[in-house]
Amino acid sequence: MAIEIEESKKSNLGVVVFLLVILLAAGWLVWNFLKPVEIIKKPKIEDILSPSSKELIEAKLDIGKITNHPVFQTLAPHTAWPPPETPNLGKVNPFQPF
Repeated sequence: MAIEIEESKKSNLGVVVFLLVILLAAGWLVWNFLKPVEIIKKPKIEDILSPSSKELIEAKLDIGKITNHPVFQTLAPHTAWPPPETPNLGKVNPFQPF
């Protein structure tokens, strides 16, 4: 009669936990030390614009007042509307042989 000795199966839980801790530590290091650094902070609009320009931003444009203004009425038109018909230039199919 032979005596068989079986090796007990070892759990790899310790190795898995160790690798998980190493991966988490490496991820934290990458996240904190390799992220881009903001050298120049973005300015706020309030710091750049003067108070008078803030009024221009909030201004409302009334097209009716502009077109009915006497100075606008005295301007001479330099274009005709609708635009004149253009002659047919070129071929309908540019790849068609002559």
